Amino acid sequence: MRRKLIIVCSALAFLALLSAVEQMAVRRITDAALMHTHEILVDIHDGEFEAAKEKAHTLDRAWDRQAGWLETLVDHSSTDEVRYALSRLLAALDGEDRAAALIYGCELEGGIEHVFERQELTLQNIL
Repeated sequence: MRRKLIIVCSALAFLALLSAVEQMAVRRITDAALMHTHEILVDIHDGEFEAAKEKAHTLDRAWDRQAGWLETLVDHSSTDEVRYALSRLLAALDGEDRAAALIYGCELEGGIEHVFERQELTLQNIL
């Protein structure tokens, strides 16, 4: 009986450790993406469409590399929403439509935040 209890406690501790490491990894990815998004929004506010477009393409490539891994941890719809917002943002930047670019940049920011929220170990997400 004592041995079984030790095994169960060890397994639960291991799962808790894995969950913490996974949350830190997703947090690192989403924080980096949010930082890039903030820089893009600053460039849009300043009318620097070329700089914003370059940063958006950099974010797009980085998201493509990391989205596959994230999709093993969170729902695909969350990562897909980020992808769609990035596509709309790039289109608005190509057309130098400041208003639309600001809207899609804010949408992108919310989508990235949602990725972490969907993955976070909370009672709401568990249930």
